[in-house]
Amino acid sequence: MSANSVEFGFVAALEREIAGLTRCWNAVRFADVSQAIYLNQHAALICGGTGVARAYAATKVLIEKYSPRMLISIGFAGSCVTDLRPGSIVVPAALLEAATGRTFRCAFGTGLVVTADRVADKALKRQLAARFSAQAVDMEGTGVAAAAIEFQREFAAIKVISDGAEEDLGFLSGFVTPEGFDTARFVAHIALRPRLWPAVAALQRNSKMASAALQGAVRECVSDWRDFSMKSSSAATKVSMKESC
Repeated sequence: MSANSVEFGFVAALEREIAGLTRCWNAVRFADVSQAIYLNQHAALICGGTGVARAYAATKVLIEKYSPRMLISIGFAGSCVTDLRPGSIVVPAALLEAATGRTFRCAFGTGLVVTADRVADKALKRQLAARFSAQAVDMEGTGVAAAAIEFQREFAAIKVISDGAEEDLGFLSGFVTPEGFDTARFVAHIALRPRLWPAVAALQRNSKMASAALQGAVRECVSDWRDFSMKSSSAATKVSMKESC
């Protein structure tokens, strides 16, 4: 590898999903890139925004700047099966793009994650489970995969469950933008709708749990790649949620 290259390139959607890592890693900025890129000794991480197009563009930036050998889509996902609860790590063997039906094989893992173009409500989760036997649904994975294939890089995904199969996050749909989440408008919206407060409180708890688990998985992946990939291909992945740099 060249002096500016890294072993792993991680692509997330939002910084809040991996805030513990961005605090520990070194932030680097380029004049021609709107997002910061976070570095440690072996990896680079970028938060590209929400959706397939943003994930694809962010992955291309990582390839251009740091030429990672392995590209890894990381982030939150909704569960399509009842045995995957918030905080569970999912490392799929394949990603499927719901809009096109295109399937991307991962370098390792088990099961299937479907990439959708909207926040998955309960009905969509059930539909994806029935039609594709999906374990989980995200919004960015196939964007990273498409760029990896285009530039002939290995690809994998590490997802964490942020909402269970019976949880309905459809009420978030109008506030998710390519740039991220419109928090100010959402707060104004729920302030007048007390019926949503329990769901929002549960989402906050689950998101905190999911973020800790995801960061633990990324740390394990970077520190012992072979062990992580073997474990992820043979059984449900369990990771430490202890915060460390």
